[in-house]
Amino acid sequence: MKSKKILIIDDEEMIVDLCVALLKNRGYAVTGASSGEEALRIASSETFHMVVTDMSMPGIDGIETFLALREKQPEIIGVLITGHGTMDTAIQAMERGLSGFIRKPFMPLELVQVVKDAFQRTALAEENTRLKTLIPLYDLGEKFISSRSREEILESLVETIAKQTGAQRLSVMLYDENEDCLRIVAAKGIRSEIIKRLRIKSGERISGLVFKDGKPLILNGGVDQNPCFKAFLLASDIVAAILYPLKARDRMLGVVCISKVKHGSPFSEADIEMVSILCRHGVMALENLKVMNEKAEIVRTRTLFEQYVAPEVAEILLTRGENLLEVGEIKNVTVLFADIRSFTALVQQLPLVTVRSFLNDFFGFFSEVIFKFKGTLNKFMGDAVLAFFGAPVPVRRPENAAVEAAILMHKLFQELKEIRAEEHSVLSQIGLGIGISSGDMFLGNVGSKRRLDYTVIGTPVNIAQRLASEANSGEILVTGSVRAELSPHFAVTLKSSRLLKGMQAPISVFTFRSESVWKTFQNLV
Repeated sequence: MKSKKILIIDDEEMIVDLCVALLKNRGYAVTGASSGEEALRIASSETFHMVVTDMSMPGIDGIETFLALREKQPEIIGVLITGHGTMDTAIQAMERGLSGFIRKPFMPLELVQVVKDAFQRTALAEENTRLKTLIPLYDLGEKFISSRSREEILESLVETIAKQTGAQRLSVMLYDENEDCLRIVAAKGIRSEIIKRLRIKSGERISGLVFKDGKPLILNGGVDQNPCFKAFLLASDIVAAILYPLKARDRMLGVVCISKVKHGSPFSEADIEMVSILCRHGVMALENLKVMNEKAEIVRTRTLFEQYVAPEVAEILLTRGENLLEVGEIKNVTVLFADIRSFTALVQQLPLVTVRSFLNDFFGFFSEVIFKFKGTLNKFMGDAVLAFFGAPVPVRRPENAAVEAAILMHKLFQELKEIRAEEHSVLSQIGLGIGISSGDMFLGNVGSKRRLDYTVIGTPVNIAQRLASEANSGEILVTGSVRAELSPHFAVTLKSSRLLKGMQAPISVFTFRSESVWKTFQNLV
């Protein structure tokens, strides 16, 4: 452990030599000076733990010398020597921040004991300061744990700092990326109109300088005592201030501005240490909240996606590292549209509970079939459903996947219809028509931050819907582009060339008859 460094100041050379010899013999590193001016010159290039200074000296006296040294070295301890010591002198010395007092003439052991006691008192005060931080830190930690928003965290931070430092004016300024400036987001003792309008760029004013440099700044004294910051100090009533940067590991978050106005003692080392600890814990609370919110958003988004896409599709979309609002591309996709025939008219003859239950079962097996063949479930629309294949999950032959899914849907729909018709015979009259088309279309998110809709847009979507509405019960209608890519084992026949509603030119329509559907399905399974 390095020796404590002590600076002895006295205009009597014999006193200086005596103190240097006594303290060096006790293991201290000691330097002597014959005046306050000489001591300040020495201290400009060397740091000391303690100064032992005579009260009365030519030039600046001992107390003034100590105060000047403490401005340069805030943690230095002071012991005063005087030949005219009174109780008033001792009280004055203690009020000015000195930690010890000794009268001339003194015994050698008396000097050693005063120095030793001063060091011990300082160490005890530092330990008390650390212990005192534990209580507000514990209370603040409990508030942070229960906080569910940034505002709650910052309000607790401001309240605790004000209570512990006695500051009358506080503000927390955070960097706003959209406005590229610091804005007040929590405050005490500041007018609301100032909070609303104040915007500070990095490097502007004192808070902007602290944000830019990332280093704390302590100003004990107002404009007159800090002339280099005069241009930045807009409030003339400040008597002391601490500006502390809020830093996360990889970026600057903002600045905490703490000030005493009109009256009040300078901020102590204990105040500065307290602010440092509270701010660091405030940053940790903000970062933890950010992580929690990000996790919650991922869960929310994943849950939203998995309502209409297979889990593997959701995984692809969430791991792309893109802004979900900007996810979109032109892709060649195969679209499947399924429509329950005659269902709208029959709804009037069924209890609403039955209608709901039937649709839930239908949509349930429909979703599972789509996911089974790596498709994306896009929309439920009354008694119809839209799905697509080939993106975002690559499928080797999306046309085959769509047709195989359609075949299985017909089988499961027939089974559901037969079961439900036993309870409500009218359900035996319904059927399922499916249309399938393919081509280039937009695939991606359409909507806003409040509601995303991952969908397909393009003419093939409209064609699939028209085909489904024209398909007979148990029939699958496909376009020529789909037929061209299907495997030979599918029994597809040309039905007609027709002009679909809303289309400018007729298209070739191919069909699977009901019996070929079951035959093909049996071959598949």
